[in-house]
Amino acid sequence: MMMIKATIDTCAGIFLNGEALIETIPDTYLAPSKTQGRGLHTYRAWAKDEVLCVLDGQVVEANRYPVLLTEMEWNALPGEMLLVRPLRTSYGFINHSFDPNLEIGADYRTISAIRAIAAGDELKLNYAAQPVPEGYLERNDTDFLRD
Repeated sequence: MMMIKATIDTCAGIFLNGEALIETIPDTYLAPSKTQGRGLHTYRAWAKDEVLCVLDGQVVEANRYPVLLTEMEWNALPGEMLLVRPLRTSYGFINHSFDPNLEIGADYRTISAIRAIAAGDELKLNYAAQPVPEGYLERNDTDFLRD
């Protein structure tokens, strides 16, 4: 019997009736990205400072559960903490850019537009501006950080 390693994406296929994600940012869709793979794009325009969503999840210590860094969707919180989600959400498809159109607020949960965003644009964050666990970017392929 062949074992298949369950990933966050295979779990989405099982638990979300074949959908790729739970829509947590309204009026968005997945499409090919000029940055990397697939990216999250918007059907509608967003005004500067408009809130797109507030992230949720379980707060956990990154060093206590290191497998979460590669196998789950998360965003970084200060103090080597993670806000982890067990299923893929819209947030998980936001690609990195040093010229982002989004930012995560001082609460580390609120995603807002930092400038006007046109319908059809890809939504992007600057991953390097987040308090990722020490060594995380160095342990992974960081070519995506060179745009």
